[in-house]
Amino acid sequence: MLGCRGLLFIALLLVACKSPNADPDNSDLFEIKTLVSLMEYDLKELEKEIILLADYSQQLLDLAETNSNLELGYTFFNNIANDAPNADPGKSTIWISNISPDIKAAKKLVALTNPIDMQFKKLMERNEVIEQVYFNSPLQVNRLYPPFDAATMFEADLDVTTFNFFYMADSIHNPTKGPVWLSDIYIDPVGKGWMISLLHPVYHKDVLQFVLGIDLTVNVIIDNYLNKSSKNLIIVDETGTVVAGKSQAIEALYLPPLKNHTYLQTITSDSYRMEDFNLFKSKSQSVRRMASNFILEKNDRYTIKDGMVSIQVFGTKMAMLPWYVLELKIQ
Repeated sequence: MLGCRGLLFIALLLVACKSPNADPDNSDLFEIKTLVSLMEYDLKELEKEIILLADYSQQLLDLAETNSNLELGYTFFNNIANDAPNADPGKSTIWISNISPDIKAAKKLVALTNPIDMQFKKLMERNEVIEQVYFNSPLQVNRLYPPFDAATMFEADLDVTTFNFFYMADSIHNPTKGPVWLSDIYIDPVGKGWMISLLHPVYHKDVLQFVLGIDLTVNVIIDNYLNKSSKNLIIVDETGTVVAGKSQAIEALYLPPLKNHTYLQTITSDSYRMEDFNLFKSKSQSVRRMASNFILEKNDRYTIKDGMVSIQVFGTKMAMLPWYVLELKIQ
């Protein structure tokens, strides 16, 4: 899905470049806004997917009242079922924490939601950019597809409700009970690297039963958007921290050297510190002023002048996420 939109993005950029009378500054803004529009189109499509998945989940919960003879369908060992590497690839891995308030109710939820495995599988087949899909329950149940090595990745007494991919969808943080994006990138606890997540709560009789999640990796953003443009692009969040970017753009802003000249390898290294890649903490005063220009003052262009170096920067803010997409023209 996202790959096709990326091709459309390239086509629109070619159209923009063919306009002989176009103002170069406005042309740059048009290209960035085009990229943002396509990114947000794709994010909206994923929102539609998780809404459908939530509706399906709701139907399963409603049917539970008329079907009391549900089969567990899984064999558990130490509260884990279908654990990788010897897992059934058509099923999710199920993990129940040792701190579950009701193991019997937790396993009933597992039996009730078994049909959702097929929906998880179909969802990933339709959207190849999705890294994983799952739900987490207040009963301390994690159901995740594709299967993973839960015994290695999860501590036996982990509390899933303490993670932002659960509580950011609860009634306090998400009173509308609709889809919600986690704007901060975070390290995935099952070892898939740096993620952004789309969440949706599922209620039954006004009680939160579980939170659905769809995860995308930072690599998806880089490969499907930034790398499809020849421009020096960078994405930063509302705190000024780099979410994704091309190496030349990142290094031009006087941020730390990248590992093997790639941002992805840098953020997955043991030495990565997110605060090192915050524009407001750049060693260059001009870069700090530039960050303020876009994030605090809401402007759409800025020129960095530092000695003999001059960098024109164009940017726009996304609507669905508190992120800013910037292009650097290094002269």
